[in-house]
Amino acid sequence: MKVRFSRRAFRDLTEIADYIAVENPAAAARTGAAIQKAIDLLSRHPYVGVRNARAAEMRSWLVTPFPCRVHYRVRDDIVWIVHVRHTARRDWPGRERP
Repeated sequence: MKVRFSRRAFRDLTEIADYIAVENPAAAARTGAAIQKAIDLLSRHPYVGVRNARAAEMRSWLVTPFPCRVHYRVRDDIVWIVHVRHTARRDWPGRERP
């Protein structure tokens, strides 16, 4: 299936990479690669993700071993990546967000 990203999802990916890269650029690269691998899996097996209890058309997939979750929906022959969430992300004291 084809994969498309919402503007929010593109922004999420950039923010996650920037956030992690401040402390560990290598970890940011590994996280990005794991997210891409998860999205590749979703393009081949779009219904593998867990259905959202509040919005039945939405699904999510946990990017292991990283604390990231890909939220997406399947429409026709397209997997729409709606949001990518870094589930452990917190602002560090004294640090402004990029």
